[in-house]
Amino acid sequence: VARLLVPVASRLPISILYPTGEKQEQIVPKFGKWYNWATVIAGDCHYIKQHMPADLSGTVIVTNTTTEADMVAFRERGVEYVLTTTPVLDGRSFGTNMMEAALTAIAGKGRPLNDAELNALLDELQFKPTMHRLG
Repeated sequence: VARLLVPVASRLPISILYPTGEKQEQIVPKFGKWYNWATVIAGDCHYIKQHMPADLSGTVIVTNTTTEADMVAFRERGVEYVLTTTPVLDGRSFGTNMMEAALTAIAGKGRPLNDAELNALLDELQFKPTMHRLG
């Protein structure tokens, strides 16, 4: 399947595959059956928000790239917890890829860091996952 889909998908505008610009703030509820079925929803914050229903009571969301506005939207919908794998810096959590890039730049080694090097920096900077109790 990938041999057929990847060549096509790689030629599509990114806006078809991922919400960009103002579309990141638009919420058009869809897939309510699946949102309501899940007790834990994990994935990209923009994808989760894009189609989330008005009621997510008791749900746990595991994501990154959250802003204060995202937390308000989740709280208004009854989300119980939001877990991010990165710490909150200046009011938002950044994507894991962004954090890895920043740590790699700080290390100044001119190459990707291995797991041990990344973990040592995370420990030194005391970067930890974050758990927000909203409910």
